[in-house]
Amino acid sequence: MNDDFTAEDKPLTGRAILIAGSEDRVPKLGKALAERGAHVVPFPTVAIVPPQDFGPLDDALSHWATFDWIVFTSAHGVEAVVKRARDLRVNLRTTRARIAAVGPVTRAALERNGLPVDAVPREYVTDAIAGAMGDVAGKRVLLPRSRISRQSLPEALRTAGAEVIQVDAYDAVPASRSEEETPATAFDYVVFTSASSAENLATLMAPEEFARLIERTPAAAIGPVTAEAARILGFHVAVVSQDHTIEGLVDSLTKVNAHG
Repeated sequence: MNDDFTAEDKPLTGRAILIAGSEDRVPKLGKALAERGAHVVPFPTVAIVPPQDFGPLDDALSHWATFDWIVFTSAHGVEAVVKRARDLRVNLRTTRARIAAVGPVTRAALERNGLPVDAVPREYVTDAIAGAMGDVAGKRVLLPRSRISRQSLPEALRTAGAEVIQVDAYDAVPASRSEEETPATAFDYVVFTSASSAENLATLMAPEEFARLIERTPAAAIGPVTAEAARILGFHVAVVSQDHTIEGLVDSLTKVNAHG
């Protein structure tokens, strides 16, 4: 991202933006938007926690070397697998599997941990991963993911002939909030970093406040799945990042408001 903005010429100056996302993503996104002049109100709606049962993940790690493909749909999944493997003293680098990552952030998390990536889809969405993997007929594929992950990817892989083992590596649950933390200002945008960040906002805000937010505030979404979740809730989605990353989302908002 380009950080070369002067105090007099910041493209988001005067914009008030509510950020709904996971607890680890909100600060990074807020910092980038504030650097472009936005007044940012952070509102974490998703907490990343360990899975309810480590058994399936532990079993997959004990058979780590038997998989043909391991597919990561988020950096959270990478971090959860690496941490659990470390706890169990499993050397992840012993795998003979090829590794697929949903996008550059997930790829970077894998490479930081010494795990080379063989496939990344051109469009950084989960549903595009299967197409980037080529022929998977007869292959054993491990999907370490969140409990609430959509099932379109494992279904596509099974349809293509793969044996899919899906395990919960982490859970994404609503963040805890108090009445005092509920924002009461008006916003130019509400920004969502995932479908669950939008869905959880509906449960964490008072119903009348949430209804006003929907009525008055356009949404910006990190990608098409997130945008669809926001639309289902009733938001008008004004911005959808073409590059489905935090950086891409910031750039998309910046471009829309550069001459606004």
